[in-house]
Amino acid sequence: MSPSDAHSPRRLPLPRLRPPTRAQARLATRRLWESAKGALVPPRDDIEARNSYFLRREQVSTAIVGAATSFGSNFAVRLGASNLLVSLLSSGPSLLVVLMTLPTARFLEKRRDRIWWIVNSRFIQRLVFLAIALMPFFARTHQAELFVGLQLFRQLLLAPQSAGWSALIADLVPERKRTSVVAGRHILHAAVTIVATPIVGRLLDQMIFPYGYQVAFALAFVAGMAGMLDLWRLREPDKPEDLPPRPAPQAQRSLSLAMLKGMLGEHRPFAQLVLNTLLLDMGMWLVSPLYIIYYLRHLGASDTWVGALTSVANLSAIVGYYVWQKLIHRWGNSAALKWTAPLIFVFPLIVGVTPSLWPILAASVFVNLVSAGLNLAHFNILLKVCPADRRPTFTSLYSTIMNVGAFILPLVGVQLADLIGIPTMFLIA
Repeated sequence: MSPSDAHSPRRLPLPRLRPPTRAQARLATRRLWESAKGALVPPRDDIEARNSYFLRREQVSTAIVGAATSFGSNFAVRLGASNLLVSLLSSGPSLLVVLMTLPTARFLEKRRDRIWWIVNSRFIQRLVFLAIALMPFFARTHQAELFVGLQLFRQLLLAPQSAGWSALIADLVPERKRTSVVAGRHILHAAVTIVATPIVGRLLDQMIFPYGYQVAFALAFVAGMAGMLDLWRLREPDKPEDLPPRPAPQAQRSLSLAMLKGMLGEHRPFAQLVLNTLLLDMGMWLVSPLYIIYYLRHLGASDTWVGALTSVANLSAIVGYYVWQKLIHRWGNSAALKWTAPLIFVFPLIVGVTPSLWPILAASVFVNLVSAGLNLAHFNILLKVCPADRRPTFTSLYSTIMNVGAFILPLVGVQLADLIGIPTMFLIA
């Protein structure tokens, strides 16, 4: 052995590494997934945190559903729907709310498992998306009428959702977290919509009619089913911080006109909010079905442009909800409502006076920045003025009154537009 070998470090034999078995690889992958999921999903015993998490996360799938179905009015127009049928897409759901919401709310108040009814009503109505996607394969005539009918049937299935969702949010999320959770839902919904809607619009422009719309509604069905996995995980806390015990079923009075008048007369803040909101929204309802008709038939908008408008609106909403949740925390709900409510009518004014499409995008930015504050403040005030133990009935009474106007005024607006023109109607609004 040479002197250099005597001073060199001794090399130890390396252990032979065996490749992991399939079972070991699956176990390691499962543990890695559970660790990653545990870092994101709150623990099972923290029901409030889990509800907040799943309410936010389900907005990803809900936004995809919304993006895929946001061209429903376009579909009806391209199927040859009359102005009356297009207006029914706006006003028909409102009529169903008027007829179904209050009786359904009374039913839900008597149920201790009302979360089951509310969530599964959304599951059943999402099955209709598949029927719409397949409809052109089976119906060769009267496709526009059938499409509008399926859309209205879908709204009918949502009666428990319409009657109880706002009250359920109050039960699932404590008041101290409500503004941030609601704002977070809107922000996430808008962020996904920004990406998804232009993709769907481009798809509709590139594919032969009506296959693009069929693919869009099939996508809505798949995304809707995925979102149900989050909704089925919601759990109602045992003792919500601001919810007294629910009255026993026998203690509830039967639904009657006298009872509804009493609800308004005995709860003045609620009645005042209903009246003010009704007066505020009348102008917007009057022209609600006219926008898409004006964009497509008068200004020559493509589906891609409609998708771009939706994306711009949602990008503005992201900024708006992020800013307004902080401003509401500083100013309060009432001040935010007073500042934002008068400004939302800038949008129909600009649409009515501009002869081109692009200024409408700028107006959409402004109105969605403002509407974010209006929506947050109004939702918080509505839950505040409703008695906690009877929120489903009170929120349903509010929805019923609003939807009477939302049903009648779009029909009136379409008829007036035939007489005096759509731009004039925007100025009236």
